[in-house]
Amino acid sequence: MHFPTTTTTDRWFSALRGVGAVLAAFALVLAAGCDSNDSSMDNGDMDGDPPPQISNPNYDTTDAGEIVVSDDAQNLGVGYVNAQGDTVRTVTWTSDNVYQLDNFVFVNEGETLTIEPGTVVQGLPGNGADAAALIVTRGGTIQADGERDDGTIDPIIFTAAADDGSGLGRDVRGRWGGVILLGNAPINSQPPTTQIEGIPDEVGGDRIRYGAENGDFNPQHNVGTFRYVSIRHTGTALQGGDEIQGLTLGGVGSGSTVEYVESYASDDDGFEWFGGTVNTKYLIAAFPADDAFDIDEGFRGSNQFWLAVHGADEAGRIGEHDGGTDPEDGQPFATSVVSNATYIGIGPGVSTADVSGDGENPFLYHRDNNATSYYNTIFMGGRTNAGLQIEDLGSGEDARERWLAGDLVHQDNLWFNIGPAFSDTTEFEDLIQIPRDDETGQPTGDGGEAYIGTLAEGLRNAGNEVLSPTQTPIASISRADGARQDGNGAVQSFDPTAAGPATSGANEPDGFGATGGQNAGWTSVSFRGAFGSGAAWNLADWALIAQDGTLQ
Repeated sequence: MHFPTTTTTDRWFSALRGVGAVLAAFALVLAAGCDSNDSSMDNGDMDGDPPPQISNPNYDTTDAGEIVVSDDAQNLGVGYVNAQGDTVRTVTWTSDNVYQLDNFVFVNEGETLTIEPGTVVQGLPGNGADAAALIVTRGGTIQADGERDDGTIDPIIFTAAADDGSGLGRDVRGRWGGVILLGNAPINSQPPTTQIEGIPDEVGGDRIRYGAENGDFNPQHNVGTFRYVSIRHTGTALQGGDEIQGLTLGGVGSGSTVEYVESYASDDDGFEWFGGTVNTKYLIAAFPADDAFDIDEGFRGSNQFWLAVHGADEAGRIGEHDGGTDPEDGQPFATSVVSNATYIGIGPGVSTADVSGDGENPFLYHRDNNATSYYNTIFMGGRTNAGLQIEDLGSGEDARERWLAGDLVHQDNLWFNIGPAFSDTTEFEDLIQIPRDDETGQPTGDGGEAYIGTLAEGLRNAGNEVLSPTQTPIASISRADGARQDGNGAVQSFDPTAAGPATSGANEPDGFGATGGQNAGWTSVSFRGAFGSGAAWNLADWALIAQDGTLQ
């Protein structure tokens, strides 16, 4: 008989079940006293001692108020064999229990995992082959919707075992793995199935592959629903130094519903797409150690209302967008569309030496043959000398070729407080970065030095603007001096509502929703950036960034 292990408990989650507003208020109180350096939190148990474990042969009728440990020890995924000897492949995790992931836990092909609104899922500590993660395989289905039938939002929370519900702090990362969704939508790599990044082959075998054998892709693949979900403190080290992102999507198709998802304090990327056609709305990448939004292997979905914010201690790029992996010029090209994003960097005045990681060098990076297009977006607050690079490789297909062909579009975007000596005279020529020889400093691409001016003029002609220092595009932002030990100011709080020139000027992107499916329609708004009239974020009900004091 296969069943998870459970422990009866009266811990914090039983007191916090119920209305989302109660959770938010309680989280605000606890956040002020959270000490992320408390050593008693590192072993994954709130009280410092692991709870005693008891067998639970009736997994489908688990008593309320228990910790249910899922370990996939017999490769049955979340399924199990009940007392009658029958294999149960449709499983519900209920909000009156806490579910702990012990190592890699799979939703196997043919299985459906339903997670009720208000449910807490904790990843136990571990790294490498002992890391904790939830992986929905090709042919598996997840129904994780944090909205109740009466319209009340009660978010589903994936977090570290040490989290009491208020979060562990924006700089506490890598406490467990993360969440991975896999499918058989198109990718542009060869062979047409790929093992998901970082997970050892012996851990999952075919269960960790995405894409389709013989190229028999399904663009309309449906992994299920992933909605009103907060994923926190992810990115423990895996094989070869890789980490799992907050949310990884490999070959996920346009029949899937992915919206209202927060990745908070990941030790790698906030979100990463490996191919696929899924469309998304209302995503938050808060304080990742690497990239906020990373795109690989021909992702072609359409996306609206994204928020990214970097911390000043460690950061990659606000957006790192690749074309192919093997081959790098593989097709279909990565022609995803992003509209109405707000990207907030680590802050002007912060140099490369002051921050770990790539440090927004560049701020937004289109690499290889990537053609991810941006519309109606605010780029602001980047590190000193951060900027935009549409890569010019000097031979073969590259992002510059996609821009020249009209596949890669930047239209009606606003750039504010990014680049060296930001002033009234700052222009796109100051923000554009191109590859240069390390010794001579000379351009190495086909376009040469002239490419900077050509691209800058093209950006201006498409309605993009570099704002002056007085044209703040959001309602407010606070960067307090002394927030970091080295004295550089980090983002303390902000109100992302569109202001000034961002309150108007948005236009519907060409080709939005080209892959069809869920979230294929552009929400008609007049503002630029992610926040304004017509965008229904409901942040206070589900996102930690709205409960930890970051949002004003």
